[in-house]
Amino acid sequence: MKLLRDKSFSMQILILYELYTKPHSRLTPIAEKIGVTQQAVSEYMKKLIKQNLVRRIDGEYKPTIKGTYLLQNEMSILKNFVDERIEKLSLIKNCVALAKTPIKPGEKIGLFMNEGWLVAYTNKQSSSIGIANNMAKTGDYITLGNLEGIMDHKIGKLYYFELPTPFTLKHDKIDTESIQKRVRTMDIDRIGILDVVAKSVCKKIGLKPDFEFGVIYAAIDAAQRGLNTAIFGYDEKIREALKIFEEMNEKSSDKINYELFSTK
Repeated sequence: MKLLRDKSFSMQILILYELYTKPHSRLTPIAEKIGVTQQAVSEYMKKLIKQNLVRRIDGEYKPTIKGTYLLQNEMSILKNFVDERIEKLSLIKNCVALAKTPIKPGEKIGLFMNEGWLVAYTNKQSSSIGIANNMAKTGDYITLGNLEGIMDHKIGKLYYFELPTPFTLKHDKIDTESIQKRVRTMDIDRIGILDVVAKSVCKKIGLKPDFEFGVIYAAIDAAQRGLNTAIFGYDEKIREALKIFEEMNEKSSDKINYELFSTK
């Protein structure tokens, strides 16, 4: 996000905001308001004027229409960015986890991700801890509050296996042995299939699908839980799946990496 990464740009936005709320004829009040020197404001102002974002009219600095649009657009992006993260922060005030040890109410609990599930232990150090709200036996669910810290967690990966279309003779020449060898060398936790071609190929190489419906959404959910998923489908179905995935991935703050393997 440029507004947070680029200091020069963020200062220019702050100046635009000051001018939008109140035109200024002098630079000193602006410098005092945003906490920089008058010389720095002078340099930023030159850039703003050069970019046609600010004009001086009757001795007062005022944002242009272009400058006002830029300000509103960047503030909107910032608001969405902050809202999204506040929402995520609010979600970690309380949680539900699977008890891996017997737990009593009031005990301090360590939280971990295990095979895509949030699990809770007593007497096990974790970067994320909470206080148990209820009693639980091993294998029961436990609710926790007063969460602190950030849990060590990695995002999973997606592997797309593009198979030949069934509408050509190539589908009779699929090298299932090569696919099987590749899969065996990869760290794959879940298997997803998009079509009957994928179902047939997976059966031949001894893979049991975990996802047969809503595959992309399930694979993304699995990745966010730290699991790697291999997705099989013929070329057209893979292209459709990638389009959905890339659109969803673009909107997410936690990007999911993927690789595409063509077996055509």
